Amino acid sequence: MAQPGMFGLRGDDWIPREIADLKRQMQQDRAANPFSPMGIKPVAGGFDVTGTLGLPAGIINNDALANPVQTGTASNGISNYAITTTSTVRASVTLTVPAGFTQAIVIANATAMGTNSGAAADYLYVAAVVQTVNGGELYTSAPAGLGAGLASPFNTTLTGLSGGQTITVGVATRAGLSTWAEAAANQASIAATALYLK
Repeated sequence: MAQPGMFGLRGDDWIPREIADLKRQMQQDRAANPFSPMGIKPVAGGFDVTGTLGLPAGIINNDALANPVQTGTASNGISNYAITTTSTVRASVTLTVPAGFTQAIVIANATAMGTNSGAAADYLYVAAVVQTVNGGELYTSAPAGLGAGLASPFNTTLTGLSGGQTITVGVATRAGLSTWAEAAANQASIAATALYLK
């Protein structure tokens, strides 16, 4: 029996036995789940992260994502033109589908203003057009000799696309009763954003 303040005898092999026990415990822990302290739980074919996973910015590219997204934007406009009574695309932009993407959510915002040069009150009509599809006209009235302006948004989803294909988005305008003479105040613009999906 050891004296008070003295260590008991463990034998000459206690250190190798202690190391072997530690190794065995580490192997068992590793086999069970070495990542459990970090909140990572193994599952068949992958793992679930139950805690916060911090990754350096920019290390995961689109190719590694199941549903990546890319964007495209463009805008264009025209001024000093005659506004006829036939709905006509006055300005347009072209967006190109990136390689590997097959869908696009297109957000178009068409705006226009003009001066009614006629002798009577008239209407200014504006529409956004995506791939020749008119998003629906909106209109506003303009007394004779005065101007008017408005915006006409149109959002649509295109499917069956392929890389390199182009999407044309434009702004169409017309007058209701008679042509409005060319004037610097006659303006039309289109702003388009595309969200490309796989």
